[in-house]
Amino acid sequence: MDYERGGKQKEIYSVDEVIERKCPLCGSANHSKVCSERGAIGVAVCNDCKLIYTNPMVKEPEKNYWGDENKYFAEARLIFEGKAKSHRDPNYLTDLREIEKIKPSGNFLDIGTNMGMFLRNTRGRKWNVSGVDPSPALSAMARKYFGLDVKTCYLHEAGFKDEHFDVVTMTDVFEHISEPKKMLADVKKVLKNDGILFIKVPNGKYNILKFWLAKATGKTKDYDIFDSYEHVTHFTHNTLKKMLGECGFKLKKIYIGRPIQLPAWHKYVGHYYQYPSPWPMDAKNYMLRNVFYWFSLLERILRIGNIGFFAPNIIVIAQKKSS
Repeated sequence: MDYERGGKQKEIYSVDEVIERKCPLCGSANHSKVCSERGAIGVAVCNDCKLIYTNPMVKEPEKNYWGDENKYFAEARLIFEGKAKSHRDPNYLTDLREIEKIKPSGNFLDIGTNMGMFLRNTRGRKWNVSGVDPSPALSAMARKYFGLDVKTCYLHEAGFKDEHFDVVTMTDVFEHISEPKKMLADVKKVLKNDGILFIKVPNGKYNILKFWLAKATGKTKDYDIFDSYEHVTHFTHNTLKKMLGECGFKLKKIYIGRPIQLPAWHKYVGHYYQYPSPWPMDAKNYMLRNVFYWFSLLERILRIGNIGFFAPNIIVIAQKKSS
């Protein structure tokens, strides 16, 4: 059964629906093509700073999430009704425990809140929680079904006071931002001097590894490896560290999170993608994700701390540099 998505993403994009862009890290136009996805979308690597980024890029990729509220509700109905958990909840809870070790209380801002699946897990903790998301449907759902304080806007439009937040999070969000340096400038403005910024992104090198494997086996057409219709900047350990440093942040911690075990329900019931499914339904991928994760920890030791190709994601906790 086809997976019924609530968003506005398309299977194929024409040349009229994409735009050329320069490297969002160093501003260079000197790049090499990695591959194409969904028609006219491209994935490139900057020849000067080595950032992997989408080019050409879908115009206003964030609007993929400005979809139909009824379809979004159908996709996650059991979670809204308290009858099921999100498949990402184990990862979300681990993330929050890491943040709590450093900032167990205070003002907490989540950027790109979506329908509130991550932020709802802050309930019962000691933070004063806020969120922002530009999607009218998704932000409304976060307010309606989870009672979260989520503004329908971009961060720079939210009207928050300077140096107001103790914690700012972007969980699986920063890779969606087409102008990441501007976003970090906005974050720096609202973050307290001793506050922390938590970012979790897919690992660009992991995507490169998956692309190489797919190319070697002749299966590149079977996969949307880079999710390039929505993921427009693909960070590695070095490029994420460099971007944060150039934007006035210093790393407090960088590490690898456990893989997200994507459910397989959508193959059978169409829209229940949000819910966990028994691992035997997708045993091969379940095991491969875990094997890659354990290899990534060993690889990092061999690379003397640098996160390499086997890590599914990169998580950083950063703070402002002292002025």
